[in-house]
Amino acid sequence: LSVNTPYLNGSIEGTEFQVSVAENRASILVLEGRILASNDQGKVVINPGEIAEAQAGAAPISRFLVKPRDAVQWTLYYPPILAGSAGAGGAATSFEALDKVAESDRDAAWYLQRASLLLSVGRQDEAQAAIDDALKRDPNAGLAHALRAIIHVVRNERQQALAEAYKGVALSDTAATRIALSYAQQADFRIEAARDTLLVAVNKYPQDALAWARLSELWLMLGGKEQSRASAAKAAALAPELARTQLVLGFSALAEYRDAEARSTFERAIELSPSDPLAHLGLGLARISGGQLEAGRGEIEVAVALDSNQSILRAYLGKAYFEEKRSPLDDQQFGIAKSLDPLDPTAFLYDGIRKQTENRPVEALKDLEQSIALNDNRAVYRSRLLLDKDQASRGTSLARVYNDLGFAQLGIKKAAESVTLDPANASAHRFLSDTYQRIARHETARVSELQQAQMLQDVNINPIQPSVSDTNLNIVSAGGPASAGFNEFTPLFERNMAQANFSAFGGNNGTLGGEAVVSGVYNKLSLSAGAFNYDTNGFRPNNDLNHEIYNLFAQMAVTPQVNLQAEFQNRNTEYGDLKMNFDPASYSANQRNSLQTDSARLGARFNLSPRSTLLLLYNHKNVDTAQTDETLLDDFFSAPPGSFPAGETAHSFESVKAEADQYEGAFIHQADGFNIIAGTAYAKVDRTDSFAIWIPLFGDPPPPATPLNRFDIKSEDKRAYIYGNIAIPTNVTWTLGLSYQKYVETAYDLSELNPKLGVQWQVNDTLRLRAAYFKVLKPVLASNRTLEPTQIAGFNQYFDDVEATRSTRYGVGADLRMSRSVALGAELTRRKLKSPTFDVFGNVVFDDRDEWTHRAYANWTPSARWALSAEAVYDKFNNDNNSPVASIFPARVRTVSVPLKATYFHPAGYFGGVGVTYVNQEVSRVGSTLPQGNSSFTLADLSVGYKLPKRMGVVSLSVHNLFDKHFKYQDDSYRQFGDEPSVAPYTPERMVMGKFTLSF
Repeated sequence: LSVNTPYLNGSIEGTEFQVSVAENRASILVLEGRILASNDQGKVVINPGEIAEAQAGAAPISRFLVKPRDAVQWTLYYPPILAGSAGAGGAATSFEALDKVAESDRDAAWYLQRASLLLSVGRQDEAQAAIDDALKRDPNAGLAHALRAIIHVVRNERQQALAEAYKGVALSDTAATRIALSYAQQADFRIEAARDTLLVAVNKYPQDALAWARLSELWLMLGGKEQSRASAAKAAALAPELARTQLVLGFSALAEYRDAEARSTFERAIELSPSDPLAHLGLGLARISGGQLEAGRGEIEVAVALDSNQSILRAYLGKAYFEEKRSPLDDQQFGIAKSLDPLDPTAFLYDGIRKQTENRPVEALKDLEQSIALNDNRAVYRSRLLLDKDQASRGTSLARVYNDLGFAQLGIKKAAESVTLDPANASAHRFLSDTYQRIARHETARVSELQQAQMLQDVNINPIQPSVSDTNLNIVSAGGPASAGFNEFTPLFERNMAQANFSAFGGNNGTLGGEAVVSGVYNKLSLSAGAFNYDTNGFRPNNDLNHEIYNLFAQMAVTPQVNLQAEFQNRNTEYGDLKMNFDPASYSANQRNSLQTDSARLGARFNLSPRSTLLLLYNHKNVDTAQTDETLLDDFFSAPPGSFPAGETAHSFESVKAEADQYEGAFIHQADGFNIIAGTAYAKVDRTDSFAIWIPLFGDPPPPATPLNRFDIKSEDKRAYIYGNIAIPTNVTWTLGLSYQKYVETAYDLSELNPKLGVQWQVNDTLRLRAAYFKVLKPVLASNRTLEPTQIAGFNQYFDDVEATRSTRYGVGADLRMSRSVALGAELTRRKLKSPTFDVFGNVVFDDRDEWTHRAYANWTPSARWALSAEAVYDKFNNDNNSPVASIFPARVRTVSVPLKATYFHPAGYFGGVGVTYVNQEVSRVGSTLPQGNSSFTLADLSVGYKLPKRMGVVSLSVHNLFDKHFKYQDDSYRQFGDEPSVAPYTPERMVMGKFTLSF
């Protein structure tokens, strides 16, 4: 660094500094990093928060500043509240005009006009003096207090800003004083109140262009694109040469995907007011949106140079550096943003995402939870400014942090809390969906939350992974950091671009597979196309599984209020006998299964107002399954061995052909302190079940085209539901809901009224209590998903049950945050079920079943590199012993599992984890030859890996059942009769899996 004086030179060791030269003296202020300042007389090292000064002919000296940025007030930007001080070149002309006024004629208004002009060029000290002079002449000058409020806003002194602003309005209710009050309210995160303040202003002063411009900004912050555009047009019509009106027109165009118009408008705003940092920020965002990342980043750098004290600008510059993969510049900017405004959640969110991609999930967790806490316990997904197109950051998987650490239950609680408070937030639903990925029997809930996230999202670059969008794929995966999802590589800025993601894996037992997705964004359109293949021989004969899945997704923002999307998927699956009926040796050596599905989804989102959203959805699915098997006659008839000739078998064939259509609509309205979700759905299924049994003792087999039994089954399901979430008092959130359902099938007709009740009580900063009671009738679901809320107070509603299963669930839970590094929790739940089945005469019977699931968890991050988790789960299932399928279902299954896990993360990218799981299970049956008994075993798992630099991908190796432990275990396949395979979470032999994921 060389200053244009002979007094001081500097060599850069850091990156953030300010230089000023005045009155025969040079000074350097260090904001971040370190600088060596020197001249011919000496040198000195300057640390953050210090200033070095050098008089002519003297050595430099350093000193610490209590408020170092006060020394460079010329770098701060003060938003205008008087239109006269905001035009092109207006400052010099107006100063000249003011100087011509005789001193005897200089009243309070003269000094206030001068103060406004002084603030427009960053001369705060002189402006303060002018304000004081004005108040001496007129103690009731409301504008004086309004200008003081603006100064406090810029200095992040929020309470003082509000006090001065309210006083200004009380003394003089003008457009200018109300504009100042709106800035103070915005700084205090009261955006709605700021909007209401400006609505009063434009009603009283409809000819004030700056008030209309400010109102446009606030509407855009609240998502009111149409209102913002109308307000901006009004401002521009009143004062086309006012820079602020051009600025809001630019942001309005940017929000509506009119990038070219936005660029030209921002350029015009810069011509009119070159010192306005928001104009340069807007131009930078417009260029980035058009795919010009480097040029856009340059404009954001200019914005920061014009107002280095603005944390929002720093956060966006950090995002730009993150996109360019320029570490540690992104780290430095996020750090400065946090220090400038520790109450703004924006920088904490982006820095948490950055740290996660750098293999620092423990630090990322702290940042993300801080961002949630600062945003009223909502998971924040975009900045407080809300004027940019950064929707892409909303698709980044926040659940990824919790899953990497092994803190799944903590992630579910955070995600469910966010969905409850903000049901129209796409990222909150994606957050919850991702936390469900490895939770047993939550597939219906998981894909339903994913569908809701897709319906609510804006156009973005997020890849649609076939392996995530389908259900019950039973893919062997280590989880945690060894299993990277493609949305981990999602950019933080939405812009015109294309990206490709690819993963491949392989292991023992002939396991091979891969997945590839190409996605892109161009203006109002986003596309994603993917393919997935998985093939394994399994751990025993006839345990093979093969998947082929293809997916295509398209989304278009037709208008700012209307968003359309379509998704198509094809799946082909073939497999043998995957079930574990306690004894691994108990299986069919000849059973073969196939599953083919074609599904289509069409969706539309209408933003009726900033607070109201309407979703319309159509799902269609064709299903074709087949199963063939050969069973020894002794086993088929459950007869004593030797009852039939040796080797004689029964041959069976079953098939299901079904066509399902589902129509659904949901309305979401959000207000202060409460929200409402209401919807209706209609689904119908035309299904043909065929089966044939051939026993050689009884003659020749029937022709393949004429099975012995064929049933045509038609199902219809009509639903209507309404849910309300309300905070009364503010630390207690109540969920009240009711659904009515009419379920008609060929054999039965059900009508159910299902109440829903949940409560979440934030007792204090560390303890949260939860409870819920609700009833559910499992509906007909095309593609296994719905728009209805899937959880109440953190308790899941939609399990993978048989259709028409009626269930009642009770639950209580407590979550305790003992410190920032220790989290504990427990919940007790019971489900009472009535599940449909058929007796020997073909009549429907509803079996009574009971499920208890109790769990406790503990999460601990003892350092920035270690994460420890422990969980204890008690699960019990009781079946009706008088059930027609008592011989197929276990009478009782009690399972206790205690997984313990420790994971290490190194900032260089290396990670490793070890897990130990203890399982104790008891299985009893009635009238069945299937195995039963008690089993107890302990398994160890191991994973190691490396995150490639610059977010290029992840390489990992994982080993399940490290010591090759053989055991008995009953899986959950008896709990669901579906078309898709189901496997146990544990494998009774060692499984090795290598995987790599790449992003381009």
